[in-house]
Amino acid sequence: MNSEDCSLTENSSLHLERGQQPHATSPHFVTHHEGSLQVPVPCAVLNVVIITVLIIALIALSVGQYNCPARYMYSEPSNGHISSCPDDWIGYNGKCYFISNLTSNWNLSQNSCFKHGATLALIDSEKDMIFLKRFAGRAEHWIGLKKDAEQKWQWSNDKEFNNWFNITGSESCAFLNSTEVSSRECGKNLHWICSKPFK
Repeated sequence: MNSEDCSLTENSSLHLERGQQPHATSPHFVTHHEGSLQVPVPCAVLNVVIITVLIIALIALSVGQYNCPARYMYSEPSNGHISSCPDDWIGYNGKCYFISNLTSNWNLSQNSCFKHGATLALIDSEKDMIFLKRFAGRAEHWIGLKKDAEQKWQWSNDKEFNNWFNITGSESCAFLNSTEVSSRECGKNLHWICSKPFK
């Protein structure tokens, strides 16, 4: 298609078909009535095709985000920096999380987290709680809450728990799964979740 093809309008082609002569000053244009639409036919078709392809691509990307949310949610930047979590860790909301496949008691789980510069998971927002419950699934995972000598819940970084969520059970170490945060004997072998801030 050359530039002259894009100049030929639907209106001018109709005049030529009816046997009318185009304006003498230009072989490709005709005098148009006021208010008539001057859309070059081949260019209009090309524009419609391009716009349609772009709309389909945007819809496909949107559908992909809802069908595969895991591909889109882990790289949230914290204060403008990209997550730098180690391999096998998940970056979310300013923290790196490790969700174990193995089981161990609370103290050994905490030691395993320490080896990676982390602690058993510290959960300080509802957003983090929802995220971790989804990843924990039905399995019970130790988190960084343990009762101290006075039977008060304390986080593994020595901060006192402010009771912003309910912990069921009467044992000394806390775990979570997809439905609750509860407690077990600290010597029981469960999966665990470590957490540490983004670097």
